[in-house]
Amino acid sequence: MSSLRVTLVDVGWGDSILIESSGESDNSKPLYALVDSPDTPYLQSSYIFLKRHFEKKGVKIPEDKPLFEFVLLSHPHSDHYQGLKTIMKEFGTRNFWYPKSTEWGSAADLIRFATVSSNVQHHQSIDDTKLIPKLGDVDIKVLWPIYNQPDSTNENNNSVVLSLGLGSMTFVLSGDAEAEVWSQISGKLSNTRFFKIPHHGSINGTFDSHGNTPWLNSCPNACLGISSHVRPFGHPDQKVVQLLDANRREYYRTDLHYHITVETDGTGVEVKYSHV
Repeated sequence: MSSLRVTLVDVGWGDSILIESSGESDNSKPLYALVDSPDTPYLQSSYIFLKRHFEKKGVKIPEDKPLFEFVLLSHPHSDHYQGLKTIMKEFGTRNFWYPKSTEWGSAADLIRFATVSSNVQHHQSIDDTKLIPKLGDVDIKVLWPIYNQPDSTNENNNSVVLSLGLGSMTFVLSGDAEAEVWSQISGKLSNTRFFKIPHHGSINGTFDSHGNTPWLNSCPNACLGISSHVRPFGHPDQKVVQLLDANRREYYRTDLHYHITVETDGTGVEVKYSHV
């Protein structure tokens, strides 16, 4: 049976999201992808999670390199990119994808690494015109950035928004895209069954300048997940939490539920969470 699993890793701050796809055959090899890692030399939450996860699955490194079909940097902020170099070096990836950006800063080192490293087979910036190969039976689409859309000076709004589809189920990974992005692409969310709340549940990821919530009613049947960033920013914001409670939405947050795994066989959605 085909399956899609998305795990919001409890990294304490920022994002790190493991994607797993299994095919219909019991003998088919699972496929893996990763979105973001905020690890530092002193705090390696996503790396430790991945290493333990793959050890449990009997994955052998370096024999099984490249392990990832793709690694995606949603946008070049430190709480999303700092750990990716180590992870690509350790596990390898067939593709490294990232958005166009106006201010790469120290994140530009990732591009230099991808250019010369034997652990990265291909790298390029992506937008909604990029045809992404399927991850097993999972269809992958870029909802944002839109081709020829001017790069924003707000890097959050350059975030790659990714859609993962299996059967009638669609999962959407939102990066830190803020409300002005959702006002433009919310019409593409109607079939979404899992939606990662943008920008760690911050005010600007949900409310626009008029107090509207562009994504909230666009995916009424979606289970919601928050990669929390409690310190130092206090995300999720209490106003967002109150909004979700008032609308009786089902949601999970890494600061309360730890590692959050959302799984589908293409017909329904199951959510699990744990410390390990």
